[in-house]
Amino acid sequence: MKMIRTISSVLAALAMIAMPVKAQITYLGNGHVNGTAAADGGAFSSVVINNDASSISFTINSTLPMASWIFYAIEIQHIGQAGSGDTGLINPWGEHIGISTGENALINTYGSGATALTYGGGTWTQNASATYAAGGTGSSFATMTFALGNLGLSVGDSFYFDVISTYASPGGQSAYAAFDNTGWAAETDSSYTPWNGPTTPNYYDSATDAGGTTFGTAAALYTVTPVPEPGTLALLSGGTLLLLAARRKFTR
Repeated sequence: MKMIRTISSVLAALAMIAMPVKAQITYLGNGHVNGTAAADGGAFSSVVINNDASSISFTINSTLPMASWIFYAIEIQHIGQAGSGDTGLINPWGEHIGISTGENALINTYGSGATALTYGGGTWTQNASATYAAGGTGSSFATMTFALGNLGLSVGDSFYFDVISTYASPGGQSAYAAFDNTGWAAETDSSYTPWNGPTTPNYYDSATDAGGTTFGTAAALYTVTPVPEPGTLALLSGGTLLLLAARRKFTR
């Protein structure tokens, strides 16, 4: 019996040591290329989201290196919270994107940087910039990391998301491509053509896009998972092993 208890304790300790310090999910995109302009953000290959106890990271992967003029936006809809259906994308031409069923946070990434915005009290607030780990212009990926609070998130929260590519250039374009889309991103003018001129900007709605396949379903759902900090994990593991050593000493 003592041997069984000892083996069980050892296995529990080993399992604790082996616990991951991050939670991670990879979402595969539709890989759609608008014409031959994959470098312009029209060909998402995947989006990887992971979190630890205090931060969350997003990696956007594309099939070709990203052009210097491309904007990416990650729209986040918190489950169970009221949000805004429209967001003015921050670029010189005022293009708009949104989720008509509610949007609580937005990440804008351009070149080699990213910022976070959260919605509350009827206004959008820009929060701290991201830690931009690598990628961006000239690369086929872009990674950005935020404190959970900068996106209005806490451990246990769940959210839907969509990733949009757009330009900061004349023409009133809002969505060149969307991660959750099998073809051209249909804007609210129903033309599938974004270039309407700077005086008649378009709007893109992730929730109502007829080409969307996963937004608003579990396939585009992420839950911020409780993960122990590495220091806490080490203390717990070390303490368990010390208890095992003491137990062996007193049971001989």
